[in-house]
Amino acid sequence: MIGKLFGRRSKTPTDLTLLPRVVHFDYLKSMRANRYWHDDNPVSTHLFNALQALFPEGERFFMDSARDVRDQMDKDKLSAELEEQIRLFIRQEAMHGREHDAWTEALIALGYVGMRGFDEKLKRDNRWSRKKLSPLVRLSMTAASEHFTASLAHLFVYKRPDLVDNAASPFRELLVYHAMEELEHKAVCFDLYQAAGGGYALRSAAMAFVTVDLLVRMHNRQKYLLEQDGLWDEDARREARALLWGKNGIMRVLMPYLLRYFRPGFHPWETDERRDLRSRYGREMSVVDRQQLKAA
Repeated sequence: MIGKLFGRRSKTPTDLTLLPRVVHFDYLKSMRANRYWHDDNPVSTHLFNALQALFPEGERFFMDSARDVRDQMDKDKLSAELEEQIRLFIRQEAMHGREHDAWTEALIALGYVGMRGFDEKLKRDNRWSRKKLSPLVRLSMTAASEHFTASLAHLFVYKRPDLVDNAASPFRELLVYHAMEELEHKAVCFDLYQAAGGGYALRSAAMAFVTVDLLVRMHNRQKYLLEQDGLWDEDARREARALLWGKNGIMRVLMPYLLRYFRPGFHPWETDERRDLRSRYGREMSVVDRQQLKAA
């Protein structure tokens, strides 16, 4: 019975490589050519614009929490393998933050200047959390957030590939690039949390909090973007709800995968989507690979 409840913890794949890819995309040029770059649809376009705008400060929060827990741990509790994964995780997240900063700056250049205020609010929240919350609590939130983003990658591969297919370049390539690296490092902060003595109750509470917090912040940004375009009417509100919670809505389809996190024996490497993501989005990954080779 205990074995069924807690399960067997999955191990890191033997072929795992965390590759901090160096990419750079011109978001402003594409936005100027087509403001509604996702399926010519303002509601879905601004959902992605809103979601991605959370990433730069979110990823800085993730990097800080991982560093702070790592640096306060006894070295005999931190394997060399995990320490190296943390280093590469931080490099990957730093590049993600740079690219999503550029995406948000493109939105600001188009006239959505209120996005800067959202960023400032998130920066203040992050400063508050670093002063008031322990490193382990912040890491629990980070591990939960990493499961959320890895779940989105799972969604793109198996359930809603249209979410990527309907995006214009370079947003499509950015989504695939980010998804691949989220899959590569999806267990790093979870494993660090476990190694640091984090427990089930805290990680479960963090997952609940992170999900609600992300949805609220994303909604506020999407609402602002649509309001700026004069499109936040009843039809848009209905479409926005359906996009997340309708019959094939993003959150409705995503929820079963998110709920796996609440199983006591859960581990992120119970599934491995890397090969299927590259198979499904080979053209997009080839663009990313060429950029990486060029940068090298």
